[in-house]
Amino acid sequence: MNGIAASLMALAWTASSAASTPGWSTPPVEARVERTADGVLVRYRLPAPVRSFTFDDKDVIRDRWRVETQGLALANGVVTGDAPFSSFDLRITPDAAEVDRIYMGLSRAGEGYVVYGPALRARGQDTRLRFSDAASDVALPAENAIVGYAFVGPADHVGGDERGAIVARPDLPADLAQPIRDAFVSSLAFYQARLGLDLSYRPAIVVSTDSPGPSGFRGDVTDTGVISVRFHGDSWRHDPDAVAPFVWHEVFHLWNGHGVVTRDGDAAPWLHEGGAEYAALTGAVSSDAMSEARARTALADRLNGCRRAIGVDDLDQSSLRSGGAVYDCGTLVQWLADLELRQAGAGDVFSIWRDVLGAGRRNPQDGYGVADFEAALPPDSAARSFLKEPGEGRWRRLQDRMARLDVRFVNAPGPNDLRVAALFHVAAANCQGAYGFYDEPGALKLDGDRCGPLSGGPVIDAVEGFDPQQDSAAMFEAVQKRCAETLPVRYRTREGAVLEAACDAPLETPQVWAVAEAPPLKR
Repeated sequence: MNGIAASLMALAWTASSAASTPGWSTPPVEARVERTADGVLVRYRLPAPVRSFTFDDKDVIRDRWRVETQGLALANGVVTGDAPFSSFDLRITPDAAEVDRIYMGLSRAGEGYVVYGPALRARGQDTRLRFSDAASDVALPAENAIVGYAFVGPADHVGGDERGAIVARPDLPADLAQPIRDAFVSSLAFYQARLGLDLSYRPAIVVSTDSPGPSGFRGDVTDTGVISVRFHGDSWRHDPDAVAPFVWHEVFHLWNGHGVVTRDGDAAPWLHEGGAEYAALTGAVSSDAMSEARARTALADRLNGCRRAIGVDDLDQSSLRSGGAVYDCGTLVQWLADLELRQAGAGDVFSIWRDVLGAGRRNPQDGYGVADFEAALPPDSAARSFLKEPGEGRWRRLQDRMARLDVRFVNAPGPNDLRVAALFHVAAANCQGAYGFYDEPGALKLDGDRCGPLSGGPVIDAVEGFDPQQDSAAMFEAVQKRCAETLPVRYRTREGAVLEAACDAPLETPQVWAVAEAPPLKR
């Protein structure tokens, strides 16, 4: 029994998976997956000879896919040959990197693999996905794996009980296994109670420390009810308290992203992601997996991230389709909605999700979208107007509205905020092109080719006599004083050279809000 499921009952799973879509009049494409030492081998059998075979999902990264059948080749998601063919073998090795908001075609999970079923589907043809019947392997789920993630691997990786399956290598560290197991079980119960909506499948979470990076934490949920959470080695040890909320976030997607059509999933992902992030914070606090203080810090981080991303620009939906703003601004909208409803005694944000998702299930062709969420808000809701009003004055209006909701902010820039503000301020005065810095432990390296005396990528040991990594606040004050007097700022390099960089504009203290007071999140 693996470490993550040591106290749970072991499960037996069938070793095949098939999907057949009603309405197809032609025989299906058969795709049989066999686990190998370095990936999977997929054996395709087609109902009739063809000259080309096109994969349906164009967004999947296929640079580690190779057709092994002689005379055939794969390029741009299409298999072609010099003559008609009715079968081919495809070897797939795990993806080389995590890519923002793109499902991995194949990822490693201990001695097994997570396969993304839609990546294997033929365009315009019913496709049945089956797994090898090797005695040593199990496949999960047992049915309809073509619509989402599926795990194939050793039986000793799979554990769980009637609430859900938990999959991980047997020697997963206990200090990672335990919080994941607790968060998975607790979140399922909490969301079920708050939303009152049953899941149409038995969920599963697959845990891997084999992510290729660069992200430390990544997670996805698919229509099979399988959650894949991936850690880049022991990256989780740098912030172990973030593990539980991370799992809570992914589990909420079982309700707000799968089993119901997300009408604006691509156009306005901030609703989908912000809903999961705020639900995760609330749920984690309510289950004592996170303190109120840490949750307030997380909310402040989201607020400041949204401020950095959108500033005072007037917005349209395209501004919030990628990057951190999707999560940051999305969470802020959910927080506003929750505060407003609770203060009015009209439920809370889970009440909205319960109604919106329930209606979406009753209308499966249309699902739910931003308009449905906004329609459930009070007419004068700041959560509705925040992203639509003119950008000028946005943050003052937000601060005023939050004050009426019993939330008080204070300006509290941290060491990293001060370091970034000082270094970027001086760089802006000296650089003609792009600039930045690499903040590696024990070595802060400037980056910029047209930065006058700061060019060439020097490693900086001191700025105005202070270590920029260890004494950020003192460094900031010293740079602020030099800039106020229009004096050059002095950098000492690792080699002992002194670089003098011009600074002829005042350095303002950065605005980084912290939450000093707020209604509790705990339910």
